[in-house]
Amino acid sequence: MIESATPTVPIVFKGREDLVEQGVNILCQQTLRFLAILGAGGMGKTSLALHIMVSAFVKDKFAGGCYFIPCELFEDAESLVQGLLHVMELSVQENQSKQKILFNHIQTAHCDLLIVFDNFETPWNHGDRIGVQNLLEKIAKHEKVSLIVTMRGPDGPGDISWERLGNQSGIPTLLPVPAKEAFKAFAGNKLQSSDDSESQIDSLLHQLEYVPLAIRLSAQHVKRVQLKALTRMWEKGKTSILTEGPMPGRLTSVSFSIDLSIQIFRIEGRTLELLAVISFLPDGIPFWIENLPQMFQGEELNFNVSTLLESSLIY
Repeated sequence: MIESATPTVPIVFKGREDLVEQGVNILCQQTLRFLAILGAGGMGKTSLALHIMVSAFVKDKFAGGCYFIPCELFEDAESLVQGLLHVMELSVQENQSKQKILFNHIQTAHCDLLIVFDNFETPWNHGDRIGVQNLLEKIAKHEKVSLIVTMRGPDGPGDISWERLGNQSGIPTLLPVPAKEAFKAFAGNKLQSSDDSESQIDSLLHQLEYVPLAIRLSAQHVKRVQLKALTRMWEKGKTSILTEGPMPGRLTSVSFSIDLSIQIFRIEGRTLELLAVISFLPDGIPFWIENLPQMFQGEELNFNVSTLLESSLIY
């Protein structure tokens, strides 16, 4: 299960070279051991973590092992421990404590270890937050262990002093030039180049707001339909066309990714109504601290906004 949920390092990877270098430099310093890759769904947090993880400098430093944990499979501390034991290939005898086996292995490691907790928002928001936080901070106390977490939201988990990549909201969208390079790479040789097609790509990417997942999924359509048809599909269907394959998932459907954030962060009622209104505004709400109370009434408005900011569905 873990093996099938662990993604390969993406071949098409544009516009993130500086972030990879920054992440590698953070992990290779002696005093900094905790790296948080944060932001909205679809920004390429997992891809960024994988490219940092396979860097030659990171592999050299963490000769004791680099372990990737797909946390969408785990809902609490106990299952996270089981996942760690599995990727570290540690066996547990009957009546033995799983946590004791794990921490004995970490304590006796001769070389530095790197653990990547990918999609950490799942166990963090599922209900056993205290247990998950205790486990994470116990692991962090061991000086030979460095951590990478990727998760939806603007803040790293717990009281650990995380070094963040990106800006205040987390990993940013791509810049126009690398976004276009990525689109063309995903589309492959099916994309015919012309002045007209170049402007159509520019227009489409602008409407997609340069979000990496949306770029990849939209480019898949170019293998089957012409660029003009894709533009019309987007204008009519919006995010409903940004899907791939028969079974939607967090990496194959933008709508699924959005719905997943709504589910994980329990966004409902007035908070969901606020999200719906904001989503129809192409430029969001400028000066929202002053203007939002004039649009929405209610004592819980600040709580509604805080919940949406925590989920990175707005920023």
